[in-house]
Amino acid sequence: HAIEGLGKKDKKLNPKWFYDNEGSKIFEQITRLDEYYVTRTEIDILKENQDEISNYIGEHATIIEPGAGASEKIKILIQSLKKPELYVPSDISETYIKDVAKKLEKALPNIKIEPWAFDFQSNEKIPNHIYEKKNLTTFFPGSTIGNFEPSDAINFLKKVKNQFCSDKIVIGVDLIKEKEILEKAYNDGLGITSKFNKNILRRMNKELNANFNLDFFKHDAVFNEKKSRIEMHLVSQKKQHVNIGQTSFLFHDQEIIHTESSYKYSLDTFKNLAKDAGWSVAKIWVDKNKLFSVQFLTHQ
Repeated sequence: HAIEGLGKKDKKLNPKWFYDNEGSKIFEQITRLDEYYVTRTEIDILKENQDEISNYIGEHATIIEPGAGASEKIKILIQSLKKPELYVPSDISETYIKDVAKKLEKALPNIKIEPWAFDFQSNEKIPNHIYEKKNLTTFFPGSTIGNFEPSDAINFLKKVKNQFCSDKIVIGVDLIKEKEILEKAYNDGLGITSKFNKNILRRMNKELNANFNLDFFKHDAVFNEKKSRIEMHLVSQKKQHVNIGQTSFLFHDQEIIHTESSYKYSLDTFKNLAKDAGWSVAKIWVDKNKLFSVQFLTHQ
């Protein structure tokens, strides 16, 4: 995949490769940065509106969380629910998701936790004994939906219905705002996001026998207004050849590798995207500065 992406005229890499153990730790640090408003704003929204969110979800809920992390957000959600039945954290890596479940068992003694290793690329459905539960709700916080191209975001929302068999979603959606706030959030002063972005090169060196010199690439994040997305780039600082195993790649001075996009939505554009996937927005909670939204969707 890496070789294919770097062989294109516009070089690109898949952002899911940021997240090995080291990458996940760096991302945790990003979430605590002053400039990175996303995590704390969403946590505030969930805390301030927890009773109302809980009423929308209803009693005896089974909460499914794709790409779950041992996060504060799921704790806030589950602790506010009335008689919740089951929490299903799900991730592609079985060892990781079992680890998450173990950590959360201590924090959430009032709910049964059943981890599920699941790959979205497959057409696998949720196991039958979970499917038979009454109130299946998918929780998808963190504006992860913004990392999908819009057509992939629609497919994802369809899969929530077809594969998770959920009729309800609680989802975090990052909103369009001043370019300056956005670009600061992804170009932090401490250089943590830069370290995170370069982790993809570090992994290729370690796992694919590549010879990237991390000092010869610079992290940059820019807001593409036309596409309404932040783009994370690694910019080659000189003309250079890099090998991945037996394959050699030429990078020109200032040539870009596009590593991640993060789409920002207006409430209307997201409403239309959800509608295209068969969902309607039943309720939206927004912080006072209108930076971020948590939305409750029901299947049409």
